[in-house]
Amino acid sequence: MKRIACFILFAVFYFFVEKSYAQDISVYSDSLKHYFSLMAQERDDDNKEELNKKIVEYFQKALEQDDSFDYDFSSLKYVGDIRSEDDKLRIITWNLPYYDGTHQYFGFIQYKKNRWNTLTYKLTDKSAQIKNPEYDILSHTNWYGALYYTIIVHKYRGDNYYTLLGSDLNDLFSKKKLIEIVHFDSNDQPVFGAFMFKNKEKNIARVIFEYSAQANMGLMYDEKKGMIVYDHLSPFRPSLKGKYQFYGPDFSYDGLKFEDGIWNTYHDIDVRNYNIE
Repeated sequence: MKRIACFILFAVFYFFVEKSYAQDISVYSDSLKHYFSLMAQERDDDNKEELNKKIVEYFQKALEQDDSFDYDFSSLKYVGDIRSEDDKLRIITWNLPYYDGTHQYFGFIQYKKNRWNTLTYKLTDKSAQIKNPEYDILSHTNWYGALYYTIIVHKYRGDNYYTLLGSDLNDLFSKKKLIEIVHFDSNDQPVFGAFMFKNKEKNIARVIFEYSAQANMGLMYDEKKGMIVYDHLSPFRPSLKGKYQFYGPDFSYDGLKFEDGIWNTYHDIDVRNYNIE
């Protein structure tokens, strides 16, 4: 009888602990929803930054909770929250829009090292200071900010490489799309960038497309064909070559396919079986 009574007491205690945990996370989520809503209505840049500090703070607290990796933040309207197919990587990103049309990006990356240990890193956008983004290997404290919407998983020579597709709203004149790679080093630190993209001269660490703010560029991953497919960009007139605020899709399409550790480029592909977004 004593064993049964102890078991019941333990079960009741465990129930209330779990309920308390769930309420804690939901409280953080409700606070985040509140601050995101305020920031969306705010027009003053200084006030937006103060509200965003609260958002970062509450996200940090929420993600420090045990099992936060599995918590669903889908109710947060202004946040991108994506996971890898192997259920090891989660990336949360959002943007802070300024009055002048520029944007700063924020986020967190969670890496499930094993079933008992999840590592969380805050992402710090330093894209304004990164001079050679196509060739620089970066970190979570020196991050080329973007809003990620797709994760593609590949294993190469025993390591997992996660290819990310993302958007950068940039400014009033141009937008950007981004293909980024993240992997984890021997110290479990996230590394952004890998020389796995082949071009005519030498491999690059990430791919950045820039085009007119008035245009839309499709960049998506087709799982069945194992290929990233995207709109080819060209200047609106030949005399505008190199002025990317005057670039847009030219109704041809290119693709990238992961082969022997390299994303190889394929030009002028047939997209009749693709749904380019």
